[in-house]
Amino acid sequence: MWGDMVTRYNLSSNSWVDQTYELRNLWALAYLRDQFFGRIRTTSQCEGINSLIKAYVRKKDTLLEFINNMETVVSHYRNNERVAEFNSKYTDPVLVTSLSTLEDFAAKTFTRNMFREVRKEIEGACAMNTELVIQDGGKLYFKCNSFGVLEIDHVVEFDIVGGMLRCECLWFENRGIPYMHIFACLKHQHVEVILERLVCKHWTKNVKSDFMKSNVDDPSDSDKVLKCRLGVLGAECSRLMDVESKNSSDFVEVMNDVVNTITRLQKQGENPRNGNLDDDYVVDPLVVKSKGAPKKNSKFKQRRRCSNCGVTAHYNKCCPNVLGRIPKEPVDDDTEKISAAILTSSLSMKNQQKMEKDRNIGGGKTPTSAAKSTFTDQVKTSSPGPDIPVCASTSNEESGMSSRTTESPVG
Repeated sequence: MWGDMVTRYNLSSNSWVDQTYELRNLWALAYLRDQFFGRIRTTSQCEGINSLIKAYVRKKDTLLEFINNMETVVSHYRNNERVAEFNSKYTDPVLVTSLSTLEDFAAKTFTRNMFREVRKEIEGACAMNTELVIQDGGKLYFKCNSFGVLEIDHVVEFDIVGGMLRCECLWFENRGIPYMHIFACLKHQHVEVILERLVCKHWTKNVKSDFMKSNVDDPSDSDKVLKCRLGVLGAECSRLMDVESKNSSDFVEVMNDVVNTITRLQKQGENPRNGNLDDDYVVDPLVVKSKGAPKKNSKFKQRRRCSNCGVTAHYNKCCPNVLGRIPKEPVDDDTEKISAAILTSSLSMKNQQKMEKDRNIGGGKTPTSAAKSTFTDQVKTSSPGPDIPVCASTSNEESGMSSRTTESPVG
């Protein structure tokens, strides 16, 4: 197919195509089937971590907020791991396949997530046709094909002495779990357990404790030794709590032994966390329970930007870079202050004129107290008749106060 592609697109003289084809064993999946990568691709791990962290960490966070949010992410990681470990060790799945012995062995050996994938292969083996082709000493060669697909055969080699099965599809070497062809051969030979060499330790329930126990006494790496010791002690203490807490007498006995052991170690001056390690070793800080996320700092508030040019000095409605829009002349701070003062004075003058207009109804002016008294005296002296009650009244003329002529009544 590669030759057909080169001929079709006339790439025979392309040096890059020739070099890429020479390195095909480094990028073509057909040449990488016998390599185990732990199901981690080039970018899958970092992309998965980034998609999780970006929900907690933002670029405008302070250093304190960043540390608190990262502690939250790590705690969620550890909590998910503990939940998955608990489900794998203390729960039993329902057996659904016809090969119940193989399925039950897989449920007790693999973690819960990996068991689901192994069970799919066991279900596929139930629909496989298996035929013994060659028997050469301690090796058996089988031919397997799916039901209804007779034209595609897979050859499986069964080494009885070494206890190993190898299929030409190389699924086990690449994925780390037995494929349906291998389970079909085990069914054909009436093998009720999965052979030890077909169990990848990376997917088993006890992989963590086995790894820690194998590195407890490694003197080359003090950090590694400390973590392994903590892991082993934690695992054993969990088992101890699960067993001894069910009986009151056992609980009291174990509790006394633990207290006595801690007291004895403290008197001897030994610290079980440090052991023979350096005194300047830095461990994880204590986890402090907090109430919600920290408050945001207002000084990190992002200013609004123009959606057209991205500048913070204006918005899109007054952006001078829009086609057909006349830009406004820049105005300095002094000019803006003078304009604001003029606008304020003009508004005050208008308000004063309105108040004068409301007070001077008809165009007159309000008389003063002196004018009122003068007008009263004039009326009293000029009146020939009897005492008439006099009242001061306001005039509506623009010239001000004027003497009102009092006419004598006609007798």
